[in-house]
Amino acid sequence: MPAALDGTRKIDRALDDSVDELDPPVRLWSRDEVEALRLKQPVVSLWRVVAIQALAGMLLALVSWFLGGHRSNVVWSVLYGAACVVVPGALFAHGMSRQVFASNAGVAVFGFMLWEFVKIGVAVIMLVAAIKVVPQLSLPAFLVALVVCIKLNWLTLFMQGRVKKNVASDNR
Repeated sequence: MPAALDGTRKIDRALDDSVDELDPPVRLWSRDEVEALRLKQPVVSLWRVVAIQALAGMLLALVSWFLGGHRSNVVWSVLYGAACVVVPGALFAHGMSRQVFASNAGVAVFGFMLWEFVKIGVAVIMLVAAIKVVPQLSLPAFLVALVVCIKLNWLTLFMQGRVKKNVASDNR
């Protein structure tokens, strides 16, 4: 046997042994451990996120009506900016709510990817069509609504965790 192959095999054996020592043993979780994990990590409703985004878009439109001097093009720009986030998000939430009963993990992953591509496609089409759909589009108002509604994903996730923790601590 050539010396190079023997050295390679020694290195492979040494790496395999070191990886085995670092990995903790895998064990099955009990039903109680799984339930405890579910209580610590609440499920976030996609519909709740979409509803909060829609509400924020309407509030921004109301604020822009008063601050924008009652100019309708600013209000429509804000509403369309919010719709560019809410409509694709609602389509995604609808598609994912149908995936809850997927027969196996592969189907669930495929469904997730399919609805994510639908969401991205609809968002891009709506963004491109903004100039034609909203006459005299106010780009600053449109972009503010778009960014605020997108960033509400993180705020909703943060609030969801806070609410669940507070409710769980009250029940003790």
